[in-house]
Amino acid sequence: MTGIGATHIDHIVISSNNSEVVAETFHRNLGIEIRRTMSRPGTGAKLAFAKLGEVVLEFAGPPEPDPAAEVKARLWGLVLAVADIAAAVQRLRGLGYNVGDPKPAVQPGALIATVKSGTSGVPFALIQYNAIPNESPAGAAP
Repeated sequence: MTGIGATHIDHIVISSNNSEVVAETFHRNLGIEIRRTMSRPGTGAKLAFAKLGEVVLEFAGPPEPDPAAEVKARLWGLVLAVADIAAAVQRLRGLGYNVGDPKPAVQPGALIATVKSGTSGVPFALIQYNAIPNESPAGAAP
């Protein structure tokens, strides 16, 4: 195997201290339609989603943003879809990367693993859909 079996960029995450304001700014200034919003189970983080072709743009922020704080955002990273997350993690670890164990993702039936080293400052993760039996497929988008 020469790669990790990535099939495409699944989504790009923009982290901020106020995801609602950042998502609205992208909508107002760039015409990007926000297609779904939600609170992340377990953490309550506020998320908003848009689609750019087949790539999902995810805006992530805290559950209760400080309305008085200056809004700041940054690229959190990329999430690559893979055909076999266990094989991709094993391959990357074999190359010396620190990769977290796959765990259930927010998307039903999906597993996600974070690459924690060797990314030149650009965090990224791997996701495999339909990886958990008996959960309905989520697809790649909101």
